[in-house]
Formats: sequence, C-alpha cells, structure tokens
Amino acid sequence: MPRHSLRVLLIVGALLLAGCAGGISDSPGSPTASADRSGTSGTTTTTTATTGGTVAFYVSDEKNAIGDFRHLNVTVSRVGFERTGTGEESGGWVEFSAGNTTLDLTTLQGENATLVDAYRLPNATYGKVFVYVSEVNATLEDGERVRVKLPSEKLQLNDEFTVRDGTEVNFVFDISVVKAGNSGKYVLKPVISESGTTVPINPTGAAETQPEAPSNATAANDTA
Repeated sequence: MPRHSLRVLLIVGALLLAGCAGGISDSPGSPTASADRSGTSGTTTTTTATTGGTVAFYVSDEKNAIGDFRHLNVTVSRVGFERTGTGEESGGWVEFSAGNTTLDLTTLQGENATLVDAYRLPNATYGKVFVYVSEVNATLEDGERVRVKLPSEKLQLNDEFTVRDGTEVNFVFDISVVKAGNSGKYVLKPVISESGTTVPINPTGAAETQPEAPSNATAANDTA
C-alpha cells in the first residue's frame, strides 16, 4: 500500500550526533505521570535554556497516498524531547509550543518543507521526540470529508541524538498516513526509516499559525 508522509524537520543550532536506535510507537506515554493534556503537572517548571542551539521546526510530505486528498490539514500544537536517563529512568522532558500551526500536506510533497517555529534546545542526549497534533481535517478528491486517525493525539519517534553548542544540523521527523486494509480508513504513523539527519529538504512556503500568548520551553521532571 502506498504511503503518504509528513516530515518534521529540526534544524538544530548545535552539534547533533544522531543514531537510528529504537523504533516507532503510535501511542507514547505521557512525559510525566501526572501531566495533563497541556503537558503541565505539579512537578513541571517553566525554564529557558541557557546553553544549546536554536531548533527550526519544519514540516514536509512524501509523495504517496496524498493523491487521495484534496486537502489534508494537520495542526501541530507542541513538540517534545526526552533526555536519555539511567536504565528505565527518564532524563527529563523539554517541550515547546508550536503555536497551533496548521499545514496542508497536499502542498508539501517530496523534499519541500515549511517552517513551523524556532526553539532553543538545551545541551543533552535525547532518545525520543514527540509531535502533538491537536486537529486533523481531511477532504478527499471527490469532496468527501474523512477522519484520519491519530492515536493519543501525539506521535513518538525513538532516535537518539546529542545536542552540543556549535554546529547546525538538520533532523527530520517523518510521519506517514496509511490506508488501513480494505476499511478505507487512514491512520497517521511515524516512520523511522525516513527520519534522521541525512534526509534532504527544500525549505518552502509558510505555515498558518493561530495567535497565542508567547511561552518559554517547559521542562517536565527536569533532572538534567
């Protein structure tokens, strides 16, 4: 079955040493046990990174099942990064608002990528990246509105990389929309084989962002 992919590209203004460890999960756990849907909890603090690099967040789309759609609008609300820890312990989370940025994936195909926002990521080694999607609106070529399923309203990619001061490197988060058998239903999934630091892009266009109050990075259970 052909795949249709949404790529999220991170341009990190720091030395990014990437590996392809880990796999893919459609239903990642919450960053903290008591975190609510906004990503905050009793142990969450608001902080601004004093070291690290600027992260420019891009979205792109592979040429696959996109031919089924007249429009496929995805709204990204937040992105999150988990530091690696000791054993099964998390090293802490860093989350950023994406400003409820909406992108029509039918206009972003192949290597084309649109900037969502720019963030500052603290120096650390990270093992997981999350994309939180608040809304998906899809219209097929014949005008029919269809539901594209997104488990837990967030997507997880396990791919270890290290951020240090100095060098700017690209990181791509690829999300595929697949047709579920003969049911006619569509599902969003991340694809590790199309993600990482070596995927070429062509920056283009501009995303639509809903106005909201500015906010700093949120560090959940920050133990670094």
